[in-house]
Amino acid sequence: MGTDIMPWVNKKKCVSCKKCVKKCPVDAIEMVKGKALIEEDKCINCGKCIKICPVKAILKDKDIIDFTIDSNVKAAKASISNYKGKKAKKRAIKSQMRQLKRQQKIFQGTMKKLKRIKL
Repeated sequence: MGTDIMPWVNKKKCVSCKKCVKKCPVDAIEMVKGKALIEEDKCINCGKCIKICPVKAILKDKDIIDFTIDSNVKAAKASISNYKGKKAKKRAIKSQMRQLKRQQKIFQGTMKKLKRIKL
């Protein structure tokens, strides 16, 4: 596993087996309210927790991105279902897309400035 993997726990899937807690070489995983929680500042991104999880509740970057996109689309669909009429629903979708574009610009600007930080 490469160093670009930052694992994340899907709490809905976690079955509290604690296999990841036992397998983690740096004790970066603890159980909170019966679910695994990865402490990002301790995690060395080795991927052992991802491999050991019997229910695939621990996700790596690509899986997290896909999961988040699906969650966002599901939330958007639920949100626009409250609107009556096709025009109103289209306006709601356009509004959500404008908000996402604004967030995208914020992220891009932040990334540019972070790259310029002199250490």
